[in-house]
Amino acid sequence: MSARRLNLLTCELDESLDRAGFRHTGATIGPQIGAERIGASVYEAEAGHAIWPYHYHYAAEEWLYVVTGAPILRDPGGERALRSGDLLCFPAGPLGAHAVGGPGRFIVFSADAPGPYVAVFPDSDKIAVWTGVPDLDALILPRAAAVDYWHGEGTEAASQPVEVVREGEAPSRPVVNTLEMGVTPSSDTPAAFGSRVATLTIELGAERLAATVLELDPGEGSAEYRYEYGRENWMLVLAGTPTLRDPDGEDALATGDVVCFPEGPAGAQGLINRRDEVARVLFISTAGLPANLCYPDSGRWLMRNGRDSEDRVLREL
Repeated sequence: MSARRLNLLTCELDESLDRAGFRHTGATIGPQIGAERIGASVYEAEAGHAIWPYHYHYAAEEWLYVVTGAPILRDPGGERALRSGDLLCFPAGPLGAHAVGGPGRFIVFSADAPGPYVAVFPDSDKIAVWTGVPDLDALILPRAAAVDYWHGEGTEAASQPVEVVREGEAPSRPVVNTLEMGVTPSSDTPAAFGSRVATLTIELGAERLAATVLELDPGEGSAEYRYEYGRENWMLVLAGTPTLRDPDGEDALATGDVVCFPEGPAGAQGLINRRDEVARVLFISTAGLPANLCYPDSGRWLMRNGRDSEDRVLREL
């Protein structure tokens, strides 16, 4: 099938870290399934060990989905245990500070945000800056080394170093459980997602990514077969065994399968539940505009050009 996929429950974890008490196995999966705009890595963590130090980013929004187990999350509000199906967003900046440890398996999605790619590690008061130069590791520096831009330069006496302002207290990040949350019948047009849906973007406090939970009864289908320009879409099967239609035909999916639908005709997709049990899936996509959808079966286009402009429906001549 043209839409490449893998299963989060069974995929091989070929990366590892065991240093200074931080420990995990993992796999970077975006390139494996043809993703270009959304990054994703699967991690398996042991009890009592975080996978990375406590940190936040200035040029990335990250999302966490718990596949199995009960990983321990530390965020600005403290520590708490998560459970299978939990989904939450870590925005760019101090409100998105987090560290995650075992026991459990989880996937971290990421999308770039405006600004230089910088990570901050509050516990050790360091910053890491990625230069973008091939084969050059991130530069990790103490924040106490911060100086005024002109410090030590020019003909005048050097100014005093700038005092670095530390992060203050903040609330815990909101969590939704995608396996248990309620879904309601869609009141949108026939081109909208299927029979029962719940949108999560606002509830999670996200800006760079969007999420929708879709539930299908036996025999029900989702939106009309379509592809999109302006967004990359991913789908994760939460429960059931829905059938995916893509440019190569139809294929049955399994719980834990994750699929990437790239921009353009290669990412065309439709979903139908041909089994006797209810199917539930999670859609995650980039959230930028414009985003224009094509429905090949009918020749219809849906043009979404901006937040304050109305959608336009066109038909091919």
